[in-house]
Order: sequence, then C-alpha cells, then structure tokens
Amino acid sequence: MNLRECYRMLEVSEKATNEELALSFKRLAYKYHPDKNRDRIEWATRAMADLNIAYNMIMSHRFEDSVDSIIPEYREEKRARKPKARKTEERDEDLENFKREFLINKFVQFRENSKDALYRYFQYSLYSFARREEIRNRSVFNGIILTLRTSYHSIKTLTPLTTDRELIDHFTTFNEMIFTFYKSSECLNILDSYKNIIDVEAYRSFKKGDDKLHIAHKELFYDRHNRGFFKREITFPNLMEAEDHFAFTVRRFPRSTWAVETGIKLEYVRALKKYFILFFSE
Repeated sequence: MNLRECYRMLEVSEKATNEELALSFKRLAYKYHPDKNRDRIEWATRAMADLNIAYNMIMSHRFEDSVDSIIPEYREEKRARKPKARKTEERDEDLENFKREFLINKFVQFRENSKDALYRYFQYSLYSFARREEIRNRSVFNGIILTLRTSYHSIKTLTPLTTDRELIDHFTTFNEMIFTFYKSSECLNILDSYKNIIDVEAYRSFKKGDDKLHIAHKELFYDRHNRGFFKREITFPNLMEAEDHFAFTVRRFPRSTWAVETGIKLEYVRALKKYFILFFSE
C-alpha cells in the first residue's frame, strides 16, 4: 500500500490536516467495524486493519518528512572555532574534541526538549483521546508533536557527522523511542460493543499490555520528575509484562481489529526497553 492509496482509502486529499484525517478515520471505522457488519465479519476485520495501516502510514510519513538540518549551524560553529596553526596531530585532535563536544551539547538540548514535551503529554493527560480532542488541549498536543518531530530530525542530522559508535547508538536509540512513541500515540482504534468474541479477547489482552505500558512510560517521563527520584523497579518489570501481553495478542489474535495497533504498541515497548537499558543502566 503506497501513500496515495492510503489517502484514497481514508477518503481525504493529501492536503488534509491531521484533524481531518482523524475525523475521516473515525467515520470510516464506525462504518466498517465488524459489529456493524455481522454478515461479513472477515471482510470488515480486514477493512479495519487496512484503515489502521493507512492512517498510521500517513501519520508516520508526515512525522518523518524532512525539516531544517543542523548541519549549517555545525559548519558555522566549526569555522568560528577553527584552531590556530599547530601540528597536524594536534589540529586533528582539537577538531575531534570540538566535534564530539558540539554533538553531545546539541543532542542533550534536543533530548531535553523531547523530555519536556513528553512530560507535558502526561501532565495534560493527552493519552486520553477525549482530553486530546478538547479545544484547549489540541494546540498543546500539536505543540508536543512539533517539538518531538523537530528533535527527531535534528538528532537524525547529527548522525552523519560522527563515526563514534557510542554517540551513534545514543542518537539512534533515542530517535527510535521518539518515533515509535509518536506512532503509538496516534493509534485510533475504535471501541464498540464487540459482539465478536475474537475482538473481545484481543481487546482484553491488548488492554493488559497497554495498562502496563502506561505505568512504565508515565514513571519514566512524568512521575519521577514530580517525585524527585526514579523508581526503576516500576519501569522495567512493567515494560516486560507489556511486551509479553502485546506479543501474545499479536500471536494469538492476528485477525482481530486490534492486531495493527497491538503491533505498533509492541514496537514502541521494545524501543522503550532499549532506551531504558542504554540511558538508565549506565
């Protein structure tokens, strides 16, 4: 499925706003939901999966679409700090030290901006779609996503500037966490009466994982800052349980309307685990 097909499936133009995309998704989801199509359950389940895939492909593409690069700023600062004439070895060492210092400082700046945005996500309870759709909260959510998107692209442009494996690991791991968080936050599966027993069981299994994930990433990005100290024993065990529930749901209910969303959440949990291990076990 390409992007043009995704827009066509959601019955919107490529110029549609994110809000228009979400509204169209919800309208079509209610239309195609298996509970509304009891005489053709298999077709409706497939239609719901395709809608989820199309919506997430569009939103992921929009998030990953390029923004301004950090490279011009790097080159400008590099020229400003050009070392005086010295031995070749010393000049090379100075250049490497400058490059590492520049990259670390920039990464820390973008990382802290992202963490502030994630804090606001939980502060305003924007994991609740009802809260997110309130007029006063829409601009807050859009601002959070803009910050994450800007940080994501800025960190992405840092990577080609170094061959330092440690820095690259930090850049890519943090960016993977940001991107999969965003994809997870945009999951818009529709709750209904669920007369279909497969969807009932799939949702129950998914919900167990989602509850554990919520405890884990709320501790990471919100609770520990309010409390003043970090409870590591809360985060990692809940991430492990969330991963188990999501993996079970994907494996046990691959044909449910929750399969796509569960797969996205599983991807996020695994990225969050990598982030936790790298940044909080040092």
